[in-house]
Amino acid sequence: MGRYIGTKMILMIPTLIGITLMAFILLNIAPSDPALIALTMDGVSAPSLQEIENKRHELGLDLPLIVQYKNWIYSILVGDWGVSYITRKSVVEMLLTAAKVTVLLSLVSIVFTVVIAIPVGAFMAQSRFRGITKLLDALSIIGTSVPSFWLAIISIHIFAENLGLFPTSGYGSFRHLLLPAIILAIPTIASVMRVQRDAMVKIQESNYVLLAKAKGLPEWVIVYKYMIQNALVTSVTIIGNHLRSILGGAIIIETIFSLPGFGMLLLQAIQMRDYPVIQGYVLIIGIMTIVINIIIDIIYVWLQPSIRLGRG
Repeated sequence: MGRYIGTKMILMIPTLIGITLMAFILLNIAPSDPALIALTMDGVSAPSLQEIENKRHELGLDLPLIVQYKNWIYSILVGDWGVSYITRKSVVEMLLTAAKVTVLLSLVSIVFTVVIAIPVGAFMAQSRFRGITKLLDALSIIGTSVPSFWLAIISIHIFAENLGLFPTSGYGSFRHLLLPAIILAIPTIASVMRVQRDAMVKIQESNYVLLAKAKGLPEWVIVYKYMIQNALVTSVTIIGNHLRSILGGAIIIETIFSLPGFGMLLLQAIQMRDYPVIQGYVLIIGIMTIVINIIIDIIYVWLQPSIRLGRG
C-alpha cells in the first residue's frame, strides 16, 4: 500500500507543476494591469506612467517571467501568497476562512450521500417490492434532472421560511450548512443510488457470489462483503467527482445561501479583478484536487486490492 501511494504521489508532481504554471500565467494574461489595480486600491485615482512603473517594480512585474515565476514559487513555499488588492488581507487568510465553510459543506454533503445512497441502492438491488423500487428509481431520475438552484429556492421557501427548520441564509453555525449540503447532495445521491443498484444486480450473477451462496454463507455476509463492497468502486468515483465539484466552487448554492465559501470568494474576486486571490484559489483548488485523487485511489485499493499497481 505504501509503495502504491508513493508512486501515485510522484506521478502527481507534473500535475502540481502544471497547476502552479496555470496560476502564474493567469496574472500575466490578465486584461488589466495588476499595478494599475493596486494603485487604484491605494486611492490613486489617476496614476501617472511613472507611478505605474514604480508599482510594477515594487510588485516585481518588470522582471523576466522566469524570474517572476521562481520568486512566486519561493513565496508560495514560505507561505506568502500575496495580499488581496481589495481587502488588503493576506490571501492565505482569506482562503483558509473560505475553506472552513466549503470543506465542512463538502463533508456534510458527502455524509448525506453515503448514508442515504449506498443503503438505498443496495435495497433497490435486493428488494422484491417492485412498486417501491420503481418509485425510488423515478425519484432518482428527478433528482438528477431538477436544477440545484431551483431546489435551493424551493427548499428555502418551504423548510426555512415557512417551517423554520433551517436558517434562510448566512453562516453562523453548523445548522446553516445542513440545507445547502442536502441540496448539493441530492443529484449525487440520485446518481449513486442507481449506479449502486445496477452494479449489485450485475454482481449477483457473478461466479464468486454464486459460490458464496453455494457455501451457505449468511445473506448479510454475501450482500455486504461480496456485493456492496465490490459495487462501491463505481460509486466512489461519482462521490469523488461530487467532492471535487463542490471544492471547485459551488458558486450558485453558496450565493443563494450567502455562505462565505470558495464559491463566493471566487465570484467576488472575479468581479473585482482581485488577481492574487484568483491565483491563490486556482492553486489551492488544484492541490486539494490532487489530494482527493490520492484518497480515492487509496479507497480503490482498499475495496479491490487487485487494482494496486495496475494488477487485476
